[in-house]
Amino acid sequence: MVLTLLEFRRVRGRIQPYVRVTPVVPSETQNVFLKLENLQHTHSFKVRGAFAHVLDFVGAGDKRRLLTVSAGNHGQGVGRAASMFNIPCTVVVPANAPKTKIEAIEKYGVELKIEGSNYDDAEAWTMRLAENTTEYAFVSPYNDRLVILGQGTLALEILEQLPEVATIVVPIGGGGLAAGVGTAIKQLRPDLRVIGVQTEASAAMYHGRRLGHLVRVPDLPSIADGIAGNIDLQTVTFPLIQKFVDDVVLVSENEIKRAMEYLSQTEKLVAEGAAAAAFAAALYGKVDTSAPLVVVITGGNVDL
Repeated sequence: MVLTLLEFRRVRGRIQPYVRVTPVVPSETQNVFLKLENLQHTHSFKVRGAFAHVLDFVGAGDKRRLLTVSAGNHGQGVGRAASMFNIPCTVVVPANAPKTKIEAIEKYGVELKIEGSNYDDAEAWTMRLAENTTEYAFVSPYNDRLVILGQGTLALEILEQLPEVATIVVPIGGGGLAAGVGTAIKQLRPDLRVIGVQTEASAAMYHGRRLGHLVRVPDLPSIADGIAGNIDLQTVTFPLIQKFVDDVVLVSENEIKRAMEYLSQTEKLVAEGAAAAAFAAALYGKVDTSAPLVVVITGGNVDL
């Protein structure tokens, strides 16, 4: 798949009325800056990709019901977009989705289905439904060209807000954000490093990169629910990450929890586990912080 700068810029222009330009702020850790997508609408970057897809869907005059599966944040983004355009929408979440995310999805008036004990089960159930009927238009949280383009728009903001940035760190679940950021950045600043972060408890992309192909891995319980779960083995994000992301590193569950505490107590920021995973990589020496580094704080939707 080829994603051009022109496409990223066009998508950015289209979604601009529906998303916030979130700030990049210095942290208390030297050379580490924070891109605060927890201040985004729905308190997550996922709204970018959701609107990129739904605006195209509306423009095409498609009359089907939107269908998506989500650990929580993508479902909020699609739900918000669907409610704005009065599009019928079904969002599927697993039983282990945080209560705060489920309640946030429900407020958009979508049909909410709870299927499966974890994200893997929920995604498999949703994809079977999408394949067996023509009633639905499926919106993948990551395996979707427009979603990837939408997520990558935040990379353009970072370059404008902190031109001297040397490294951008993002958490990786299905890889939509990492694929979008990496593809956009390497066309503008090939020297700039893009680092992905996964939790040791659920690291399909990490192991896939080292093997050269995606594999299914044990999906252990994680406080970073937004990046937990396996990945569609045919996802378009994998080859983009292989080509445009410099490295993927792992953090432990304990490091994520301590990073959440640090962000709350020191930075006065509410960050969910997936966002704190990226910060943990900087906090615990998994990435080089000798030059300006931006950590994307991807979301703040977490149960107290």
